[in-house]
Amino acid sequence: MKFHLSKILIAATLLLIASCSGYNKLLRHGTSEDKYEKALELYNDKKYNKALTLFKEVEHVFAHSDRADSVMFFIGVCYYNMGDFVSSGEQFNTFRQEFRRSPFLEEAEYYFAKGFYYSSPEPENDQTNTHVAMQAIGEYLGHYPNSHKKEELIENLTDLRQRLYDKTYLNAKLYYDIGYYNSAVTALNNAIKRYPDSNHREELLFLIVSSHYEFAKNSIVSLQRQRYLDMQDAYYTFIEEFPESTFRKDADKMFEDSKAFLDKFKNEEPTTDSDTTDEEEVVNQSNTSTFTPTEKVEEDQPQKKAKNKQPKEKKSKKSDNSEAENGTEKE
Repeated sequence: MKFHLSKILIAATLLLIASCSGYNKLLRHGTSEDKYEKALELYNDKKYNKALTLFKEVEHVFAHSDRADSVMFFIGVCYYNMGDFVSSGEQFNTFRQEFRRSPFLEEAEYYFAKGFYYSSPEPENDQTNTHVAMQAIGEYLGHYPNSHKKEELIENLTDLRQRLYDKTYLNAKLYYDIGYYNSAVTALNNAIKRYPDSNHREELLFLIVSSHYEFAKNSIVSLQRQRYLDMQDAYYTFIEEFPESTFRKDADKMFEDSKAFLDKFKNEEPTTDSDTTDEEEVVNQSNTSTFTPTEKVEEDQPQKKAKNKQPKEKKSKKSDNSEAENGTEKE
């Protein structure tokens, strides 16, 4: 049994050596026609790395022939199946610009869109490729609405849109996590406006309530009343849309805290922001060096005064001289 197994392994090794030798010989001495035929054979056997090498060898030869579109298309597919989506994207983008009548056009546009889909990163990273992929898929579906790949690509669009939802949610929540509650309110509201159908909508609305609450709680006393009122407005918006939310218990507690605070000031006139200065504003003002035009004018004034004195001094000298002359005449 071991003897037969050894014979099989030896035969396989010799065959591999012979095939590699034939491939290398073809690369060095084969005709363009032979290379093209072998490239197709390797392509069909899914040996994309070797097929790509041979296709690149004959690309310039068939550049102005009837095979130009097929060579460019097969090169793009080889890159695609090797996971080099940047190169495949460039190849297919050039293809769809140069060969608008090619029978490979629809498939080239499909691979172009799918390459960007597979290049779309996780939500934590930059989503430029996600936007490009969505645009490319949208263009494909617009050109080929009856394509048998339609359902697959619609699912891809849903996946890509979810990555944008996640990215926007994470960006907005970051302000909340690091304690920038006033900025968090703005970012969270913008996230909802940008993607109102996001599956993070419930949590985003709750985080707006919580951000208002934390911002009010950590404000100076003179600003707390209005900020707790803002928090209550956000609370009513939240529970109106999600009355059975899993965050309802926490939201209710914050509302009760704000209500207890506001009850103490029922009979007092509200203090407007214009009457007081926020703690954050005080910090900003203390850290900011201001230089007004008035100060510059004041700094320049001594120089101007000095300049104005000079003519007077000259005049006084002249008068002295005249007096001396007059004196001489009198004498």
